[in-house]
Amino acid sequence: MCVVSDKIKFCTCKSPSIDKLNNYWLLHRWEKDKDEFVLGEPMMPSELTDPDFIINNTTLENRLNEPGAFDFPIVFKPKDQLEIVFNNFAKDDSNRLTYCFRFKKGKWVKEEYDVFELMSHYEEYAFGKMKNFKA
Repeated sequence: MCVVSDKIKFCTCKSPSIDKLNNYWLLHRWEKDKDEFVLGEPMMPSELTDPDFIINNTTLENRLNEPGAFDFPIVFKPKDQLEIVFNNFAKDDSNRLTYCFRFKKGKWVKEEYDVFELMSHYEEYAFGKMKNFKA
């Protein structure tokens, strides 16, 4: 992976699912009544496999908190989590990079990606592709 552009744009798309997108964002919304037990095998975190993880994480966090980051109007709620994935189709899982952010006190902040928490307490709310993401 390369360094992510600070001009990245999070767009809506007509794709029926994220399974058709190599690079995508996915908004997860907290569901207070959802409490599922999920069992699985954890994967290697992106920050351990991507030498540009720290700079990309900071660039993405800054961009998410700028006006116009999304190409459509959306109101975020506290506890919303945004998952950003690059190289979804990579044959080697270590090349699939995932960044996660939580909406707290009116802004996006870096969050450790925990797929089990998302599956247990969140619902997929919206998704889309990204434009201008390469620096």
